[in-house]
Amino acid sequence: MRNLSVLEETAVALPEGVRVLDLCVDAVESRTFVVAGDSTATAQLLTYDRAYLLTSTAVLPFAASERIAGMHFLMEREQVVVALESGDICTIDSSGAVDTVGTVDARIAAWRWSPDDEVLVLVTGEDRLLLMTADFDVLGESPLAAGQREDAPVSVGWGARETQYQGRDAQPEPESVSRLSGDDDMRVRVSWRGDAQFFAVSFVRQGARALRVFARDGRVHSEGEGAETLEHTLAWKPSGRLIAATARRAHRHEVVFFERNGLRHGEFALRAGTGRVRELSWNAESSVLAVVAETRDGACVQLWADKNYHWYLKQELRARDVVRAVWDPEESLRLTVVCARGFVRVQLHSAAAVAHAASLESNAAACVVDGARVLYTPFAHANVPPPMALHTLDAPMSVRHVAFAAFGAGNGFALLLADQRTVVLYECDAGKARPRELRYVELPADARARQVAWAERDVLVSLGAGGVSVTDVAAGSTRVCAGSAGMGLAVLAAAPLVGQVLAAGAGGRVYSVALDASEPWALAQLPAPCAEVDAVACGALGAVVVGRTARNQLYANSRLLSAACSSFFLRRDMLLFTTTTHCLRVAAADASLVTGAGAADGDGDEAAAGQGEARRRIERGAAIVLAAPAGDAVVFQMPRGNLETVRPRALVLAAVRRMLDAREYRRALAACRANRIDMNVLYDHAPAAFMADVDAFVAQVRECDLLNLFVSGLRDEDVTRTMYPGIGADRGARAAAGSGDSAGKTTAVCRALRPVLQARADAARLLPTVLTTLVCERPPAIDEALGVIAALGADERDAALTHLLFLTDVGTVYDAALGRYDLALALRVAERSQRDPREYLPELRALRALESEELRRFTIDAQLRRPARALGHLCAAYAEGACAWDALVAYVDEHALHRECLALLAGHARAPDMHVAYGDALARDKQWAQAAAAYMLSQRAHAQAVDALVAGRQWQLALALAAAPGSGFGAQRVHDLALRASALLSDHHMFADAARCLLEHTDATEDAVALLVRGALWAEAVRCSFQRGRADLVETTVLPGIDAAGAATGEDIAEIRAAFAAKVQRLREVRATPLALMAELQPVRDDSVDVMSDTASMASQFSTFTATVTDASRVTGSTARRISKTKRKAERRRLRGKKGSVFEESHLVDSLAKLVDRVRVLQPAVRELNLALIQFARAHVARRLQRAFAELVAAVLADGDWVFDQQRILVGEGGQLDLVGEVNADGMSALPRLPKPAFPSADSWMISALI
Repeated sequence: MRNLSVLEETAVALPEGVRVLDLCVDAVESRTFVVAGDSTATAQLLTYDRAYLLTSTAVLPFAASERIAGMHFLMEREQVVVALESGDICTIDSSGAVDTVGTVDARIAAWRWSPDDEVLVLVTGEDRLLLMTADFDVLGESPLAAGQREDAPVSVGWGARETQYQGRDAQPEPESVSRLSGDDDMRVRVSWRGDAQFFAVSFVRQGARALRVFARDGRVHSEGEGAETLEHTLAWKPSGRLIAATARRAHRHEVVFFERNGLRHGEFALRAGTGRVRELSWNAESSVLAVVAETRDGACVQLWADKNYHWYLKQELRARDVVRAVWDPEESLRLTVVCARGFVRVQLHSAAAVAHAASLESNAAACVVDGARVLYTPFAHANVPPPMALHTLDAPMSVRHVAFAAFGAGNGFALLLADQRTVVLYECDAGKARPRELRYVELPADARARQVAWAERDVLVSLGAGGVSVTDVAAGSTRVCAGSAGMGLAVLAAAPLVGQVLAAGAGGRVYSVALDASEPWALAQLPAPCAEVDAVACGALGAVVVGRTARNQLYANSRLLSAACSSFFLRRDMLLFTTTTHCLRVAAADASLVTGAGAADGDGDEAAAGQGEARRRIERGAAIVLAAPAGDAVVFQMPRGNLETVRPRALVLAAVRRMLDAREYRRALAACRANRIDMNVLYDHAPAAFMADVDAFVAQVRECDLLNLFVSGLRDEDVTRTMYPGIGADRGARAAAGSGDSAGKTTAVCRALRPVLQARADAARLLPTVLTTLVCERPPAIDEALGVIAALGADERDAALTHLLFLTDVGTVYDAALGRYDLALALRVAERSQRDPREYLPELRALRALESEELRRFTIDAQLRRPARALGHLCAAYAEGACAWDALVAYVDEHALHRECLALLAGHARAPDMHVAYGDALARDKQWAQAAAAYMLSQRAHAQAVDALVAGRQWQLALALAAAPGSGFGAQRVHDLALRASALLSDHHMFADAARCLLEHTDATEDAVALLVRGALWAEAVRCSFQRGRADLVETTVLPGIDAAGAATGEDIAEIRAAFAAKVQRLREVRATPLALMAELQPVRDDSVDVMSDTASMASQFSTFTATVTDASRVTGSTARRISKTKRKAERRRLRGKKGSVFEESHLVDSLAKLVDRVRVLQPAVRELNLALIQFARAHVARRLQRAFAELVAAVLADGDWVFDQQRILVGEGGQLDLVGEVNADGMSALPRLPKPAFPSADSWMISALI
């Protein structure tokens, strides 16, 4: 669907009387080398730079009358090599020095350098093949026509040839062609394959043209299949698949193709009137075949391209005295047409000619050029695949350019013919009508137009050698726009979206052409020259120009949208473009194109394509042909030429939003259904408007199935924020509006729709939708739906029940029917299910057999796991005498319904018994205080209440309750209770309470004092001893305890001080080692892996910072997880304590934090102990303890800040190394990761008088 347009056409004329002998180009520096001269003078080498200015002239050592076999530019050597048919070979370097490197005595019939400039193929006048290096050393020599192909079969010496296996690439013997074409020049041709591994030679042998394929080393690879009147032309496609040549038959002139094995592989016919073909040549990317041919109008260059196995004549370049065509080795669409008196440099571009007008009446048409035929297809009404078309139009001569009208519906178009001055205007009505020829417009003879634009009905704009011209079609006058000749304009394009004609210059500047022929004014400055431009209006920004360069860069004004854009199409509301990573991207045509707000810069991650409305994966190599101006269809052309029409989600959603804004709910729902768009968008687009238009929504949609489809798809999510956030400037606003959670949306919509449905005259027809709204509520109102069904007649009830069972699980409906205690309805539901009647019939019979209705309902609720409702019926059944008390208590205990049961039994005689049962349940759960309260509320379980209080360590209340009058506890029992409570308190290290319990309720003074000594309560122990008249206990119990505590505390202080000093010293050593060095020295080890791969791909689990890897191949499931967790913990403990580990610093800091906590906790104990030591004349011991502890506190305070404020690493979850944020110049971080503990006080614990 693409045509070749001429962007630049620069003609360079040689001095008067000088003719071109040969030409070659330097693709890197864009230089052109021309061997020129006249018949009486010495030949010269003329060098032209990229601006086509003559920069140097070198005199060659031969006369201009000599025939040149060929010339070539060696890029690496910076040399031009010229070969003469006489046999001489000379080189010209960059300084102009000329050197004759040698002579071939047998003359040179043909030559050709390999594409890599490493091998030179020469065919001598004696039909011998020579292979040379770039230094002109001979690699090999052999007769051109002799030799056997390398894959020729070997005769086994018996049998006929017809019965022998001829090999995989067997081919018939070449047939000798009886005659030559009358146009054959009898010369030898050589052509290389693009990878320089094979070359083909076409030569005359025994009165016929033959074709041979040779390998790079000169061995014969294959021979060409005979073709009638095969001609001299030869061109091997660089991609390597086909060898092109020409052949003339009696009825037509053809371009024929051969495979590498010499077999024919298709052909196409040249246009009638094509005479002798001088030359064939392929462009660098094998997409265009140039045919230099003679026609009735003189020699010309025809450019052919193929799609869908059809060859199109895309362009016909005419010039005076055309000799040959030379393609640029790098720029695939840059061509040099060599003429007798100069050359013409042509820059081509491949683009589709399609309608761009944003009109609902647009045909969205495309025109494909095929010589003098134009293939016209209106894609809005007919999608006809190429090479066919809905209409084929014939022009008087080949078409050079096609431009669609920029006014009205944009259905008309203009054809610029190959003579570069004739324009044919066509108009077309909306629909499938055939375009009508409107008129011919003749441009001035010197216009040499290469592009046209139909701006208005009577205004035609053309771009040619003299700049931009504006033609008044009605008046027949043409005026050149002032100043346009020097602007270097290359592209002329109508922009109907802004009502302007754009002209793009070589420097990236885009101009707007004034239709009054005044000077064009600058519209935008793009960063690079663009081969395709268009513009769109973007509010306050005005016209924004979108351009695509030949190197696939897409710009919006100065902003780069994509660096890999293969095609684009601009609509009034959206920009669509494809990327070389095979992705379609859609951007809003608004200010975000330039500002970037709400849109991602660059090409992004294409692996996410297809997950949002702005991206879609497409077939490899697909390119946009056009997008419907107001619809949602986009036409793509695949690399092989076929067309595909898709509807991108962004375009469909844009159409749906427009429909919703116009309150066209039925069309919007149909579009969502056809394109698989989530129907939640119908509500989420404008919730308030939808809820206000519920009546209109139901009236428009009408069909019950469509309404059910909408309701059943509702969910509590705002899809305009999650799935379809939109594109362009409003995307960010939608994303910032919230997370997309719309709690209660489904229920609200269902409840809004239901009364509207029930109030309609055809409510009976819409009953299924009513049931759907009930089922789709959150939670589903199945019970209410069954209530609606129960009120219907028999026939309606069956249909409604069938629909309900379609919407939800039959088991849920069956349980809901049972929950209504309607056994008949439950039976109807079960009969429509897949359940075995032997399962549900006995169950229903058993329920029906129960005499008590309350007991039946209890049984149903218990079966449906509704314990609270079941308890109510069970209590009612107990009240009726249909249920035993033990059964009631058992059910309450099983489901922990004691509180609910107490509420139901309020005032009942058995309520105290339920309090006791509740207390027993609480006691089993060890909720002792609650159990004791329940027992006390029963007024019957004093002993259980006392036991619960003791177990809960509430000994005061327990003993008070036991000693109360009427409790039933005697003195001995209270004594035993006190002993038991004291033992329990001491087990929980509550020594003060344990001692008090003994002192107040028993005579065990000695045991009480011992408990106080265990709790280090020295003053209280001494007081109790003297208060109870047991001074002996001071000597026997208290003093030994004080002495033992003093010794133990001294040992603890010494131990803590030694450990703190050692860990601080080790921490200084660790922090002196850089983290990077520690990481490198850390060995990687895993006990569960015997052999470890040295490849980096295995390293995701085996890195320096990983603790261990579980051998998951041995165990699976929960066992594997448990073992893995255990091994990770053990390995983490091992690594954290290991010297030299990267985790050692964190381990040391953690250990020091624990030591600091021990010091802080020890402070009050040391003070109390010292007071006791002073009281009993042991001041020397107290003095020693205070001095040692003061030194420990001073050490902690001295190093504490450095330890905790200079942390570098931390062992995180799973043994991972976690580096702290900002690292200072010393490799330390000021941000601690382990919490800094509370430090001990310096002197508040000290006894100042103790010196």
